Amino acid sequence: MVDALRRAHRMVTRNGAVVDVHPTDAPASMEVGAHVIGDVDAGDAPLRHVAAEAALKITVDTGLFEVDTVVGFDFYTYGDTVEELRDYIVENWRNARIDDDVVERAERALRGARVGVRPCVLERVCLTTLRPIARIEG
Repeated sequence: MVDALRRAHRMVTRNGAVVDVHPTDAPASMEVGAHVIGDVDAGDAPLRHVAAEAALKITVDTGLFEVDTVVGFDFYTYGDTVEELRDYIVENWRNARIDDDVVERAERALRGARVGVRPCVLERVCLTTLRPIARIEG
């Protein structure tokens, strides 16, 4: 990611910005209504997210960018059913899955939930805006 940020630095205008958005290393969780059911097994994702943070720090420490804004927010992915949400995670997240016991607990929670409640996965996300502060060659 450091190389990608260096390329972005060469492309961004003097008054421009680079915006990085990625999940934090906090575990994503399955929720039903206001109840946390369990964590999503995200494989190596927490390590990749820590690496992304480290890459941002390197480009700031080497004087390419300065941090303009950092905002954390919750990002929810909803499914109409637990199975749909489980399948979405498997298909769209690298090496991630929702364990069978979490699926079972979520289905049980849905049976006891009020009408209209849908299962969701909650991720904590960080948005960082970087401003260029130096020019590099090459």
